[in-house]
Amino acid sequence: MQSSSKKLNAYTVELTIKESSKEFDKTRLETIENIRNNATIKGFRKGAHIPEEVIVKEYGEEMIRERTVNTLLDKIYQKALQKEGIIPVSAGAVKSVVSESPLEVILDVEILPEASIDEAKMKKISLKKTEVQVEEDEVTSTIAEIEKRFTHFHDAGGHSEDGFDASTVAIEKWDRVTIDTQWFDKQGGTAIAETKVAAFPLVIGSGSFIPGFEDKMLGKKAGEVVEFEITFPADYHSEEFKSRKVFFMTTVFRIEKAHGPEWTPEFIEKLRGVMTDFEGFKEVLRKEILAEKEYQARAKDEHNLLTELLAITELEVGPSLIQSEMDRVFSEQKSNIESQGYTMKDYLSHAKKDEETYKEEIVRPEALRRAKAELILKRVREMLSIECSEEEVKEEVEKVIAAYSSDKVVDRLRAKLIPGDDYYEDIKNRVTYRKVVDSFFA
Repeated sequence: MQSSSKKLNAYTVELTIKESSKEFDKTRLETIENIRNNATIKGFRKGAHIPEEVIVKEYGEEMIRERTVNTLLDKIYQKALQKEGIIPVSAGAVKSVVSESPLEVILDVEILPEASIDEAKMKKISLKKTEVQVEEDEVTSTIAEIEKRFTHFHDAGGHSEDGFDASTVAIEKWDRVTIDTQWFDKQGGTAIAETKVAAFPLVIGSGSFIPGFEDKMLGKKAGEVVEFEITFPADYHSEEFKSRKVFFMTTVFRIEKAHGPEWTPEFIEKLRGVMTDFEGFKEVLRKEILAEKEYQARAKDEHNLLTELLAITELEVGPSLIQSEMDRVFSEQKSNIESQGYTMKDYLSHAKKDEETYKEEIVRPEALRRAKAELILKRVREMLSIECSEEEVKEEVEKVIAAYSSDKVVDRLRAKLIPGDDYYEDIKNRVTYRKVVDSFFA
């Protein structure tokens, strides 16, 4: 086999492959034998020795030679890539078959383009890291969300089956009340059109209704009709009611007492898989919130760095690489949408886009950004000769393992995460590229 190659543009190599007539003839015989073993030809049993001339007459010389070319090309294509040092992004596209015997085929092969970065300008880039810290109200609000998720309600005025004391009958903060309410222009005045609310469930203290309304309900009981005036705030979302005084007539039909979760070590263990008290759980939440904020800060810093690098980089990305990245991005976005309970079809309908338009307008720009980002960071890594040590990789591996509490899972990961394993190498690349990004930050 002989081969040669020449670069046509930033992302395409023209590859010429030649093979002898002897190899073509040998492969042609293999093609005929394959047909002989699998063909169904009238007058012959399957697997019988069918004469070559019968096969040629049945299938045609042109089709047999076409199969022969494809089979022989499959045999020598990878060898030619290795010989020419070509790493393809996708399968090569046959441009022309110059001859069959001897075989000479010309293919276009898409490769990863190399980013051309202005080194002098790159060395002047110096950015400041985004600093993050966890505020106490972030922990408090996270706890409140958990309590809301695990809170259930009991009718006021008795004891529940789970032992909760719901004997208090007056409305308290965090009770859920069911109300009817009508708005009037003044006491004894005219009802305001389209302001009647019927059988509305309202959690007192949630701030989900008109400002000041929930406070007026405190201390009231089921069956009471509550009358009061409220002046709407000047910045109320409805122009009609900004700074307006309105009279409310509200009937309380039902009061339910909120039964929130008890922060026992057992409840916390169910939430996070760790046995600790409430103060220990707060520390767990702080670490979780900090990790998420650090992740978001790193994403922001990387975006800022790539914006700087893109401005000093020449880079043209090929269609196959873009399409591959588009498929990945679309799959991610589809999974995210479906995880929220929607279908992609419904989402596109709501966005008033068909799938093709959505991919072109939304997915393609993100795919192109990701593809360029990876290529740019790869080139920067080469230019700065940045590598990571095995100790740094091991440290990252330990962080990955620490996220699992099962001893069996931990043991399995320790056995798996060793040099040469795909996941291990992925972690190694992650650590290396983190060092590349960090090199630009003070």
